[in-house]
Amino acid sequence: MRLGDKIKDRRLELRLTQDQVAQELYISRQTLSNWENNKTLPDIQSLISLSDLYGLSLDELIRNDKRLQKKIKIKDNFEDIVMYLGCIMVPISVIFLSGFLSILVSSAGVLCILLSKDIAENLKKLFTN
Repeated sequence: MRLGDKIKDRRLELRLTQDQVAQELYISRQTLSNWENNKTLPDIQSLISLSDLYGLSLDELIRNDKRLQKKIKIKDNFEDIVMYLGCIMVPISVIFLSGFLSILVSSAGVLCILLSKDIAENLKKLFTN
């Protein structure tokens, strides 16, 4: 069962309206509706708040929702991957390349290191949409 279905079913079991839950979580009713209809996914803080409000563990909420698990995994790994790539590019360019190509690749590596967070955000958008 997907996350949206779980949170909608649990809300109905608890006899809560979308407005009540939205007020409790400090979100709009439309945001909750989008989550319940599997149009968008909540951030981790909202998941924790839902877990607390609904009396469900985080494991119960996200288990079997592959889309959410993939999103969480991608968020955790992209920045590290970009950083490691930059760390590998610099010494390889100095050791194995020469001239302009060495400067170009080592500069790209340094940019990967310095901008890893921004690059990771763009990669996440590319791969999660």
